[in-house]
Amino acid sequence: MTKAFLQFILLISLFLLTWFALSRINFTGNMDLDQFSSEQEKKLGELLLESLTRSKDINRNDSINMVVDSIFHKICKANKIESDEINVLVIDDSEINAFALPGDHLVVLTGLIKYCKTPEELAGVMAHEMAHIEKDHVMKKLIKEVGISMLFVIAGGNGNFEIIREVLHTVSSRAFDREQESEADLVAVELLSKSKIDPSGLGNFLFRLSQEADDMPDELVIISTHPGSQERSAEILKEKKKYPENYAPLKFSYWDNRTDL
Repeated sequence: MTKAFLQFILLISLFLLTWFALSRINFTGNMDLDQFSSEQEKKLGELLLESLTRSKDINRNDSINMVVDSIFHKICKANKIESDEINVLVIDDSEINAFALPGDHLVVLTGLIKYCKTPEELAGVMAHEMAHIEKDHVMKKLIKEVGISMLFVIAGGNGNFEIIREVLHTVSSRAFDREQESEADLVAVELLSKSKIDPSGLGNFLFRLSQEADDMPDELVIISTHPGSQERSAEILKEKKKYPENYAPLKFSYWDNRTDL
């Protein structure tokens, strides 16, 4: 073995050992989400966002950001959500995905914008992620999968880059449980309906995911975070019947000219 290879093995071993040890330390007793302060959650979110923007570029295209911001503010206004409390960020990445981070960050990848056939599909995915934020699903997921002790370590500034990157991967590429996904779908239907945006966009998006996943294994990351897409699509179309159908089509001059994505 070469010296460089041995050093690499040692580094990986130390990382795994640190993760194993810290995840089993009970720093503060039996803790739950209520004992993880908003300040600590905000710090955790900032660290994860910093990790993301180290490796990915923030999209600066005014037309793209105008579409995303317009949809976001339309949903917020209709549902009396304080838009200043959620940070929306568009990231240049071909992966078809969007996700929420702790501290009320909503990340939309350009691959998702390109993949969506209509603005309503994009609005549906964004509303779904906003629902995850509203219901504190992100922190509940991290506490379950990473451990409250490890989150306290990271938020306290004691987590190394590799650990933070792994937590970011957990947030962006692993599924919520079925109950949380179902709850986010139902909340999204309500958010969209009150915004006069047709929730069928979300249902159509999920159905198309279930049909096209096998053809796009490298980019269709969102399929792994949205299990049971076909069944959920049917539930969304059923749920939307509870609300009046007074939808107004979303129209953006840029939408049909997304060749720069």
